[in-house]
Amino acid sequence: MTNDRQHISRRTVLTGLGTVGVAAAGAGLGTTALFNDREGFIGNSLAAGSLDLLLDYKATYDGPNGVEVLGQVPTPEEEQAWEDQFGGEIDYCSEDGQALLINGTEMPVFELDDVKPGDSGEVTVSLHICDNPAWVTMSGSITENLENGQTEPELADEGEDTDGVGELADSIEVTMWYDPNCNNVLDEDEVVLFEGSMTDAFAALEAGIGLDGDASTPEFDPVPGASTYCIGFYWELPVDVGNEVQTDAVGFDLVFDAEQSRHNPAVTTSQGSGFVPFSPTAISFARARYGGTNTWELAVGPDVGSATNGEYSWASGSTVPFSYDYDGAGSASFTLDGVTISDSIPAPTGRFAVQGKADEATVAVDNLALSVGGDAISLVGPGTVTAANDDDGPDRDIQHLVVNTSAAQVSGPFSVSGDVTVTLQGDYDTTAEEGVALDLIFE
Repeated sequence: MTNDRQHISRRTVLTGLGTVGVAAAGAGLGTTALFNDREGFIGNSLAAGSLDLLLDYKATYDGPNGVEVLGQVPTPEEEQAWEDQFGGEIDYCSEDGQALLINGTEMPVFELDDVKPGDSGEVTVSLHICDNPAWVTMSGSITENLENGQTEPELADEGEDTDGVGELADSIEVTMWYDPNCNNVLDEDEVVLFEGSMTDAFAALEAGIGLDGDASTPEFDPVPGASTYCIGFYWELPVDVGNEVQTDAVGFDLVFDAEQSRHNPAVTTSQGSGFVPFSPTAISFARARYGGTNTWELAVGPDVGSATNGEYSWASGSTVPFSYDYDGAGSASFTLDGVTISDSIPAPTGRFAVQGKADEATVAVDNLALSVGGDAISLVGPGTVTAANDDDGPDRDIQHLVVNTSAAQVSGPFSVSGDVTVTLQGDYDTTAEEGVALDLIFE
């Protein structure tokens, strides 16, 4: 039996699990049966379940007319019609209830063209998973960030624009939180997912934010089936923002993805700045680096002093694959763009991290994937990490992504893979030690 398990998306589950069949055959040895009996379980059938993510929302805007509702699904009229026909709260997992929700359609929540300092808005998105429990990831991107020309006051405050990029996304403040009572308000005891500028919010969202099915416990849980689950998103343009944002415009998307959790163990990830906080628990590593007086570009082993080294010729701007494979018996191999080196290492005991270092360069890791014993493991949270530095200061930019594997998951064979892009700037110092580096660090 092959064990070729694929990453299953919500839509793949709906279309790819349509039929399940089981067949069996047996053979026996013996002579003519004088005593015989037959028992059986007859008329068995297996039917595939489903996983469908449905949404509703309510969006408000606090602007020149005070707080007003910009839109909501279901509409107040639909809510009243339900109460008149069925009474009580809407059963969103019923056929009639699901017809009121967003399912595969796209619609703007905010369309505002005259935002002023002091304005704010909020949307609470309700997620309904009416079937099986699921891992849910929230993601998004800024689709436009425009200067839209400059008024005289803006020109005076900002100076002449040179790139066409506006300042509005940097100026808007964003808060995202778990809203278990779905009341569109950040209550005192509710857990905040993010606070910061809209630019930073969508930098985090582009990588993906794994959503905990129960934020009140220390464990990371899937969102239960047959449940309603709410996330709040609040934005505000502070009243003290200056003229530099005049005529600027910003557009953004929010997306939610669900993936079945049954038979699909997940591992959470988190991003951070600076060196990976593993020392002194780190026991092995793999590294790809560029520049300096070193005679090697690749290394894998227990530590730098005793590692196996290899050579590799970098091409600035090229995206190349990498992988790290542990055989479960003390041997690890590291492959970059087809070049492989191997060494013996102590058995991993827990988490691992992917770390990028850059000085007058950019190191970007994408498409990170993990398999354990040949089975793909879902990564709930960011799957990318980027380090970039373009100034003339002495410090490199160092960014890391921690993958929270358990001791049991890394005690046997496992594999980590992804893509890395290294881009050198024109003033990159080729004599610098590890001006560019990709590290994989294991506890």
